Amino acid sequence: MATDTEGETVASEVAQFSTETSSREEVLLWIDNHLKWLMTIPAVLILFLLTFYPLLRALQFSTQSYLPTGTVFVGIENYVQLLSDGAFINSLVVTAKFVGIAVTLEFLIGFAMALVLNKKIKIRGLWQTLILVPMILSPTVIGLIWRLMYAPNGLLDYIAAPLTGGANVGWISETSMALYSVILTDIWQWTPLVVLVLFAGLQSVPDDISEAAIMDGASRRQRFIHITLPYLKSLIVLILIIRLVDALRVFAKVFILTRGGPSDATNVISMEMYRTAFRFNNFGEASAMAVSLLVLVLILAMSFVKIANVEFGS
Repeated sequence: MATDTEGETVASEVAQFSTETSSREEVLLWIDNHLKWLMTIPAVLILFLLTFYPLLRALQFSTQSYLPTGTVFVGIENYVQLLSDGAFINSLVVTAKFVGIAVTLEFLIGFAMALVLNKKIKIRGLWQTLILVPMILSPTVIGLIWRLMYAPNGLLDYIAAPLTGGANVGWISETSMALYSVILTDIWQWTPLVVLVLFAGLQSVPDDISEAAIMDGASRRQRFIHITLPYLKSLIVLILIIRLVDALRVFAKVFILTRGGPSDATNVISMEMYRTAFRFNNFGEASAMAVSLLVLVLILAMSFVKIANVEFGS
């Protein structure tokens, strides 16, 4: 009897141990299968707090009117008012001009510089380092630097003196010059990014394909069109989208250099949002502007990718 009892006890302990082991294995297996999702939870929470939550709040604000007595739900009234808001329409025109000129020149100059750097020139590493310096500075610092250079009797006036007879140009004080001065500042800062991306793309073009084309009698122009450009197509679309999105929301340089003036000549959409929200305390309409800008950016980016027929990550 004692032996039977001891056997039953041992069998019970073995069964219990096997059950606990099986449970631990199931837990470990579940963790192993879901670990990649568990590891992304912190990043998703941060993304939600920093991106989606502000977006949802902006959508909420854009449907409200802020009065001294409190907030009133107005639906899409703020969006309707934007269609007849002269200041907002002017800011769209100014932004379109800024984006069109700045991004085009940044791409053309950056592509040309990348092609030059791709050749075996002397001290290429030093040139690469010097070119990237403007990109690592903050827009605020760059705005302050260029504001000093644009000042009356400043560095640019000294350089332009032989052409102007010593007269001050009024780089950021004249309506006809202010926007182009801000564009010049943006070109100086962000052309290095275009150089960096396209130079990396040029370095990845296989040499054997170019050598085979040379042996087949292809000219330099033919090699550029049929070999270099196809290899760089996705990078070109990518850098244009990056610069397009960033240029559409330019703010710091405009704020430091001109505050949107003179006579709203540099009043880009981000500057108009700032004025509407913090000068006129119209947070509802400013939020509607922000949401409209987001929709515009998404439409332009998706249209650009569709037209270029590029699939990223393929």
